[in-house]
Amino acid sequence: MEGPAQIVVPVQAESIKVARDWVEDVLGRLDQDAYIAKVVVSELVTNVLRHTASATATVRVVQADKGTVVEVFDSCDVLPVASSADLMSEGGRGLAMMGALVKEWGALPVGGGGKAVWALLPDGAE
Repeated sequence: MEGPAQIVVPVQAESIKVARDWVEDVLGRLDQDAYIAKVVVSELVTNVLRHTASATATVRVVQADKGTVVEVFDSCDVLPVASSADLMSEGGRGLAMMGALVKEWGALPVGGGGKAVWALLPDGAE
């Protein structure tokens, strides 16, 4: 992969599976396991659907010096924060779960508006 691979999906429930299948295909062509990347993409695209008014989400796979990075861009300026959910909460654990699976993750504002949420996949499970 010379540059980043990317797909733009509409922000709707069906797009979560589309993005997950796409990242599996991209990483498969690179002979990398896609399990954790699929979990990451599912969480991040779901968060765009649940927490933003974005019409589309852009999913990218980038080969960086540190390893494989999965990024999701949306048009919302609010940066995500991993929260601690209590035992009775039905949600709020996704980013914490994702953080336990990846080397590191973060979010950055994007010039012109919106943000990118990224995750550096672990070695050997990329």
